[in-house]
Amino acid sequence: MRLFTSALCTAVAVGLLAGCSSGNLGSTSSLPSTSGAQSHHVQALSLIPADLRPGGALNTAHQLIFNSPDKKKKKGGIYVSEFYGSDIYGYTNPDSSNGAPICTVSGVSYPNSIAVDGKGNLIDPDGGTRSVIVFKGPGMCGSEAGSTADSYGQPSDASSANAATGTIVVGNIFDNSSVNSGHGSISLCTLSGGCTTNLTASSMYEVAGVAQAKNKDCWASATDSAGTATLTYFKGCSGSGTQATGFKNSSYGGLDIDSKGNIVSIDAFANGVGAVYVYKGCNPACTVVGGPFALSGESVFGHLDKKSKNFIAGDFANGKADVYSYSATKGLKLEYSITNGLTSSYDVEGVAFNPRSKE
Repeated sequence: MRLFTSALCTAVAVGLLAGCSSGNLGSTSSLPSTSGAQSHHVQALSLIPADLRPGGALNTAHQLIFNSPDKKKKKGGIYVSEFYGSDIYGYTNPDSSNGAPICTVSGVSYPNSIAVDGKGNLIDPDGGTRSVIVFKGPGMCGSEAGSTADSYGQPSDASSANAATGTIVVGNIFDNSSVNSGHGSISLCTLSGGCTTNLTASSMYEVAGVAQAKNKDCWASATDSAGTATLTYFKGCSGSGTQATGFKNSSYGGLDIDSKGNIVSIDAFANGVGAVYVYKGCNPACTVVGGPFALSGESVFGHLDKKSKNFIAGDFANGKADVYSYSATKGLKLEYSITNGLTSSYDVEGVAFNPRSKE
């Protein structure tokens, strides 16, 4: 997860979430220029270079490229994105042979996490354009359904039952509003009406992952102003939020909900490789169901497949997407990794199964 921050660090941060916050889990102030350099500093959080704004050079069109004539491969699969790339790649599921992408969505810019909604639509929290872009499902790499500007900040993650017609729960790394400036939030957005509601809490200084349950409750994985990992619960995805108790993560990361209703929470930097905890409840009291289950490399974001039998994580440290077998109590077992078509230095970050977990 990268942020184009208003503060200038004393040195260019090239590691994920390196360097600028008081808790050492802060965001980087380095923004890659369109020429590929990774040392351009943005002077203010709300100011983005013109070619990164909606309608700019990197967002004039979202092109769909299909690399395989086999239509069966396009019905479902795996999405992978890179922060420093401008494409989201579609792969077969399973892709244990590490085959080439079967399709590509081009024209995105600096995506953080990516997600699939309950209808198979692909959601891109587009960091470069400060917008949320939705691509039609249920097949892979569908045409654009629409987009909306994130008026509250830079989107880090998103969740929705139906992003094309319903509410999209969006995590903002930091807000750009005067009321909540310098703290993260959850925004409630629709493609037709934009982002109209913003949920904040003192426990949410820097927000990474978001998740929403079937009953509309939602959560944000964040750090507070001291750098302590927090999970904040919003009943009905509204109100002022309550910090969850019994949360064991040492750092923040992506969130998902498995087929049993358990919250699957990535601890992005645990022991230098990252880990996964599985929690029950967290409304607001959490009970540990399983974990910490070690990942094979540092990953901020990850998601479950339809039956919650497999979990995929974006290993930014090693430039790959890792697919694990998943059990809430027995843990994770690495099955294979996807590297074909990916560039290690571009920071593999966003990953998602289509269809997603039947949470």
